[in-house]
Amino acid sequence: MSTGDRSPPPRDSGYKRRRDSDDNGDNYRRRGNSRPSAPSYSAIFPRLRKLFGGLAEPGRFSLEDSIEHCSRSLAEAEFPEKEMKFALYTFFCNLAIEQPIKVFSLSIALITANSLQSTIGKELIEFVTEKLQSLINAGEWNQVKLIFRFLLFLRPISSNPEVLLDLLDTLIDKATVLKESSEGNNVAHEIYRMVMLTIPYIAITDAKDPFKDRSSALLEKAKLFGYIPKKAIELLNPYVDGEAPYKVSDLLELLMTQLDTLQEKDWDLPILYNYSPIFPKDFEKHEIPSISLPEQIISTDSSFIPEMHLKFFVNPQVETTPPLDVVQSTIIRDLLTDLLVNLNFNRLEAARQLFWFDAFLRPGVFCPAETSLEKIAQIRNGSTWKPEDVAVETVLACLFKLPKPDVKPVYFHSVLIEACLIAPHAVAPVFGRAIRFLYANLEHMDVQSMYYFADWFAHHLSNFAFTWKWREWIDDLSLSELHPKYVFIRELIGKELRLSFPQRVKETLPEEFHRFVYNDEELPQFKFALPDEPYSAEVRELVQKLRERASHVDLEIILESIRAKAEDLSVEDPEKLIREIYVTAIVHLGSRSLSHADSWIERGLPLLNKLCPAGGDAQRQAVAAVFAFWHEQTGTAVQVVKKLMNRLVIAPQSVVEWILIDIEPVALTRGHSWELLGFAIDKAKWFIAEAKSGAGSSADDALSTAIIEREEELKHIFISIVRELSRPVSLSENMEEETLRWLRWWREGFLRAFLRSYHSDYKTLQEPLKNLGLTDEFILNVIEQTAEL
Repeated sequence: MSTGDRSPPPRDSGYKRRRDSDDNGDNYRRRGNSRPSAPSYSAIFPRLRKLFGGLAEPGRFSLEDSIEHCSRSLAEAEFPEKEMKFALYTFFCNLAIEQPIKVFSLSIALITANSLQSTIGKELIEFVTEKLQSLINAGEWNQVKLIFRFLLFLRPISSNPEVLLDLLDTLIDKATVLKESSEGNNVAHEIYRMVMLTIPYIAITDAKDPFKDRSSALLEKAKLFGYIPKKAIELLNPYVDGEAPYKVSDLLELLMTQLDTLQEKDWDLPILYNYSPIFPKDFEKHEIPSISLPEQIISTDSSFIPEMHLKFFVNPQVETTPPLDVVQSTIIRDLLTDLLVNLNFNRLEAARQLFWFDAFLRPGVFCPAETSLEKIAQIRNGSTWKPEDVAVETVLACLFKLPKPDVKPVYFHSVLIEACLIAPHAVAPVFGRAIRFLYANLEHMDVQSMYYFADWFAHHLSNFAFTWKWREWIDDLSLSELHPKYVFIRELIGKELRLSFPQRVKETLPEEFHRFVYNDEELPQFKFALPDEPYSAEVRELVQKLRERASHVDLEIILESIRAKAEDLSVEDPEKLIREIYVTAIVHLGSRSLSHADSWIERGLPLLNKLCPAGGDAQRQAVAAVFAFWHEQTGTAVQVVKKLMNRLVIAPQSVVEWILIDIEPVALTRGHSWELLGFAIDKAKWFIAEAKSGAGSSADDALSTAIIEREEELKHIFISIVRELSRPVSLSENMEEETLRWLRWWREGFLRAFLRSYHSDYKTLQEPLKNLGLTDEFILNVIEQTAEL
């Protein structure tokens, strides 16, 4: 059943007041039955763009009427310049890329327009072919797939459609050759993916289409490519211990099995809307220009990362999403993923398109929207696939993609939030099932996936009054503090606190969860300035001098007096004490807000740099001082340390060493360790890029030295991560077996996640890593797998 009866949310309910200077102002004031004047040339393009942009969307008009109106409007339009017409053709190509679910209706509308005015078809075929050629030359293989599909659906107005299949034959032959060379292996797999995802569309529309014969031949040729899933797919599996709730499969391996099954069914795939009632009978055909491959085929992606087909709704009683053994699961997932990723500049439009996508497919492929699970369980003859389940599952699959999503995770968070606002009754129950599914499998989940889950859920709750059925999780508060479920609850509430106020969050939680909420009645105390501290007077004077913007000489005099008193009191390390006092003073003065913190760091920069020299333990002690002050609000401590890194007070290497060496192993279960470790690596990479951009074409020895130093720092960071996380964890006194098991789980999870996420940055370190004398089989296996990415 189609969802055509669903009314879309208004695109723009605003009202524009007319002004005397508006075009056709007199026309606007005309009354009676006078016929309005024809639209001006300047209005043609916006009008057609709006018509085709909303083509076949659910609303007042039927799909047939919408297509007919668009095609007739295009055929009757008079363009004063070719540039304007070609701008419209560019819009059609962009529509095929950004909203691929519409390409089927778009093609029919353009075929119908061609039957009314044949020059449209001729120009369009030539334009789209030229666009396809430029994308092939540029190595944009995902866009090649989408524009090729557009051209494929325009084949009824083509006099030589076999050109398209010849191109696919040539591409798969070229990919098979390139696969054998290390330089071309990446682009070979990109081409293979493009061809495999195109094969189903060759014979998707008409059971009598002669193209079906070529589909089988092309599939057999694709098998000669010999796609073998990399060992690295183990790293891309969001479940780590063999206890996944379903079989996680490599997309291309899965697709080959699905296409074999489809071939056995004679390529019968009734998934698209039946356009035959409105398909024009007579129209002129046009020749597709030749398409060639460049001498050197390239890819814009630096490496080919296998895709995993992730699921978030596994119900043994009823299937609410297409099962993995049917090709519809891959086709629909691919369509919706392209829509999401390519429309990332407009999250509201992406959400709108995503949650009525079934209106563009054949009625009966999905059950009606908002159908309850109870009613679905009673369906005997008909689809049980819920469109909202498929849409939400696609967004979550994009969000949980490893080693990282194609777009920043916050975009996918926002799409899901918009979806809840657009269709709350349909989407909210789906979210509930997805959240419970993820939570139930947390102890089997990859560490990085767990943090993706916590980030998304906290962001989502912050937009809906932090409402959740927390009592479902009360029993898990008795678990070990290292258990992933306990850690997830703690980190989730911690992230909520960063997005709101403690009292606001506390009001939404049962009393059992209040242990995770800090008291925000007052700012943290500056312990060194308390009356019973031995340096209280000097520290108070230091703070006052800082407020008065005293000179560094005056500040150093006060610090010297503190050093002298510390020596009199036989303090073991006076320099460490001085450093801790000054850093804490700066943090204390900047504790009102992060902007205050940044301002005070800038003001105290000369002495901070002097007290925190590179090398040794000084900078690590500074990090410890920040966290000691903000020990209850570690999210704030993270932001302050980031600002110190941005100001070059603390080096990324020092932060990494503080996390891995200075603090307790259980700190790996804390979100601030995860966040800071990633930020430190990214910062080290940014310093390298900055040094290289500064060097440009210059042969300056100082710049070359700076680049080498920055690259060495990144190298040491990766070596430190592997060395420290590979140290064996042994059972110490008073440590339970379960504690030991979870400590190992977190260490292995961190190592797997960071080597996977930065696989391209440490590939040159394979030999240095081997020189560490690693013997742990797990670590050696992870290093070997990441080398394949």
